Amino acid sequence: MKEFGSIDARPYQLMLIVSHLGGRAKMNEVNTDEAGVGNLGDVRLDNILRAVRENPAIPLTLRCNVTGTYAFQNPGHDDDTPEGELFNARRDLRILQRMGMVPGDTRPAIEIFRRLLENIESARGILWLDDTSSESWKGANRNACHYDEGRALGLDAIIPPRDKSEMRRAKSESTAAMYKAGILEIRPHHLMCMSCFYGDREKLAPIEVDNLFEAIDIIQKNPEIPIRLICGPCMICPPCYGYSPKTGLCSAGVAMSLRDELKDLDVLQKLGMKYGDVIPAGKLYSLLYDRIASTTEICGHGDDKVRGLEWHVCRGAGGSPGYLRARKEGLGFLNRRDSSTM
Repeated sequence: MKEFGSIDARPYQLMLIVSHLGGRAKMNEVNTDEAGVGNLGDVRLDNILRAVRENPAIPLTLRCNVTGTYAFQNPGHDDDTPEGELFNARRDLRILQRMGMVPGDTRPAIEIFRRLLENIESARGILWLDDTSSESWKGANRNACHYDEGRALGLDAIIPPRDKSEMRRAKSESTAAMYKAGILEIRPHHLMCMSCFYGDREKLAPIEVDNLFEAIDIIQKNPEIPIRLICGPCMICPPCYGYSPKTGLCSAGVAMSLRDELKDLDVLQKLGMKYGDVIPAGKLYSLLYDRIASTTEICGHGDDKVRGLEWHVCRGAGGSPGYLRARKEGLGFLNRRDSSTM
């Protein structure tokens, strides 16, 4: 097991991080430390942001003070803000409700911040209130809140994107390595991604953010090249915006790596294979197209139903026309081969 570490946070603290970033942008404050974190005015907020920028996949647990069955995770009141205990309790629960989460939920930090920005459009009614019905509900100073401005900056303001020059270098180095390799290492569901890539295009050409074209090109030129089915990011991934060279993990949007792992396992189950198996590309694709007729079986989880944000259906209901075309055309090389090898 890799050691990921972990951090805890109150829901409101995430909104305050966004708010402070919005305020800094408004005031053109750009002074930062080596991790790209400036003084947000709160050591706890600085530490959270620093940890998230150093490892966007770090497990982040949202804790808040409640009664009843979720009290097991109560953090206490040390991090309460001066608005009072009632305001603090309501604010945290309102944030969780908008995010569709519960006290004690743990997710990769990048997923939680993404969910925050997508689901909480304004600080109104959360960090500050229109109706200050009593002193207990006075809330924060509206003029000191810049969440809306921070949200407009997007996720990149919280977790800077991968450097484009580094991605270009990764593209060059990884494709060169693929063309020299005697064995292609590919995660199982990428066999289907290669098919969709092929079937969706009238003319195949390389793209910047992955090595799907290169994998297809190598296989078309040498159908006997062995493919080793591996777990996790593979030769196709290094140029991707969601790939982390530091951790070797995928941190692409809405838990893509989680869905991809299930898709990998579903492909292996359909093929009757396991991680580490090595098989010539032609035989592997013959088996794939014989046993998987549609992306609905894998990418649509069998029924094209979306049961949660993290279980998005790739390509939409009904399956991918691109996969059907690739299957019919044998990815542009199977139908050219002697039928005895099919």
